[in-house]
This record gives sequence, C-alpha cells and structure tokens, in this order.
Amino acid sequence: MRIGEVAKSLKLSSSAIRYYEKKGLIAPPDRVSGKREFNNNTVVRLRFIQLCQSAGFTISEIRELITRYAEDSSRSGPWLPAVEIKRNEIRSQISNLQQTEALLDEWSNVGVNRLSNVSVWR
Repeated sequence: MRIGEVAKSLKLSSSAIRYYEKKGLIAPPDRVSGKREFNNNTVVRLRFIQLCQSAGFTISEIRELITRYAEDSSRSGPWLPAVEIKRNEIRSQISNLQQTEALLDEWSNVGVNRLSNVSVWR
C-alpha cells in the first residue's frame, strides 16, 4: 500500500507516518518506482502505535515497548512491566475521573446556589 492509502485506512496523516518512521517506530518502507510501499506488517505496527497512543503511551515509551517486545514476545517478556505501569496509570486516571464525575453529579443535584451542601466542602 502507498502512504496515502495507509494514511486513509488508518485515519492518519501521511506526515504522522513519516514522523513514526523518523522516530524509528516503523522501518523505512520499500520503494517501488520511487514511491513508498508499505507492507501489511507495517500497517499492523501503525495500528499498534495508534492504540498505544490512545492508551497514553508516549513516543519514547512506544519505541521502548516495541524494542522489548522484539527481544522477547513471550507473555513474561521484558515488555510486560511497561504495560503494567501504564495499566496502573490508566486505572488511577479512571478512578480520578469517576470521582470527578460523582462530584459533578452531586453539584448538578444540589444546584449552584447550594454548593456549600456538596460533600466535598462539608
């Protein structure tokens, strides 16, 4: 697939794909008649990068995760601690968001004029 096709299929910009290549997250693609041709493995890797970013991984964390996974892809491989750390961060964020949601629910139930009745201020 050419870069435009990959970008469209993954809803990425072509510049994002070139950026991932520059940062070493994907290998430089083969060129056919001077145009980039991405294989299916690269498309899968790009989708993985998208999922990691949506989970909150930084580019450097994704690079480290990919490198460690390449070393040992077993279920107990060196990539697992990074996943567990991020999972705990996400769980903490979820907890904080649930608390915020509960507070907002409480605020909406008591009305703006009676915020002093909200449990956080009692």
